[in-house]
Amino acid sequence: MLIKNLFPRPEKDTLAMLDRFHATLSKTFPLKGKHREVLHKNVRDLSDSLTSDRESLKKDYMGDARLLGAYLHYFLPWNLYRMSRLFSGINPSVRDNGTIIDLGSGPMTVPLAMWMSMPALRDRKLTFVCVDRAPKVMNEGRKLFDRIAGPKAPWRIVTVKGSLGMKLREKGDLVVAANTLNELNLSARGKQQDPMGKLARTLRQYMAENGRLLLIEPGLRRSGETLSALRGLLLEQRLSPLAPCTHAGECPMTGLGKSPWCHFNFGIEGAPGKLMNLTRRARLTKTGLSLSFLYMTEGEAEHAEAVRVISEPFPLPEGRGQYGCSDRGLTLLHYPATGPLLYPGQFIVPQWPEETATDAKSGAVVLPVAIKQGKKK
Repeated sequence: MLIKNLFPRPEKDTLAMLDRFHATLSKTFPLKGKHREVLHKNVRDLSDSLTSDRESLKKDYMGDARLLGAYLHYFLPWNLYRMSRLFSGINPSVRDNGTIIDLGSGPMTVPLAMWMSMPALRDRKLTFVCVDRAPKVMNEGRKLFDRIAGPKAPWRIVTVKGSLGMKLREKGDLVVAANTLNELNLSARGKQQDPMGKLARTLRQYMAENGRLLLIEPGLRRSGETLSALRGLLLEQRLSPLAPCTHAGECPMTGLGKSPWCHFNFGIEGAPGKLMNLTRRARLTKTGLSLSFLYMTEGEAEHAEAVRVISEPFPLPEGRGQYGCSDRGLTLLHYPATGPLLYPGQFIVPQWPEETATDAKSGAVVLPVAIKQGKKK
């Protein structure tokens, strides 16, 4: 079934768990007085290091209590909010007694987000194989999960010290790598002339028969470029895209040169007050979130000739526009000057005109769209 809305607003149960997160964290990872007083400064420093000064950041930065505290109090809850919305949209259901492999697990972000946003899975006996090179970070996440899920949770969590590429005994019904690929050096150097091909083969080998693969990355150009390239290589290995793609053809949003890249922006409705306050104190602007992702399956996927809305709306000389993706390539949805719009991540089954125009600026095929009030999908 084609996924209609990738980022629905969080349910009350999810928001309640997110609201309680900092209270739970204060019990499992209490900050020392000096670290608590300067937490907002540490958050700002870590944010700068993870963005503009990434090359100077040590690989084992989580071993620094100051930076670990900043990550757990700021980056982890924002990632939980971001992933909870995605999990609610794509609904990656796993069978009872199934296995999820979480590559680059960090503080158990994926198990925590799935527990918070997917109540249908809370009664199933699932095994999470969490792989990370920093056991201390996984241990902190494990304590958080045990507190949030409670002692009767049927999920079994196995932690493995290592990195992406290591051999595992288990195969995953669902294999997830979240905020992991952006930390890899995927440039061709020395003997490794095909790092992207090797990565695609490695990810494929972790999957069980009829398994699924979910890759989640920041909504940056380099992430979109990486995921677009991987998508092509995984298609060659007979995987089919479930989302965000609505087709199995060539990706029109490669991120190469001036080409657009596939990423989504969405709002932060219901984000915890303590998290918002910490964000303001750290002088970090947060009016929305973004991510890039790729969700693929070993089986066949339904596509239904739909158009997925990718961008936020922008003005056109006559009306308004949004970029989307379809089996016809990059698509410009052209709306009237007034009236409802679709949200990034939603899709529409189009009524194409008999003769389609091409946008001179982007080269996108133009799709006229008029949505009636109350008829958004």
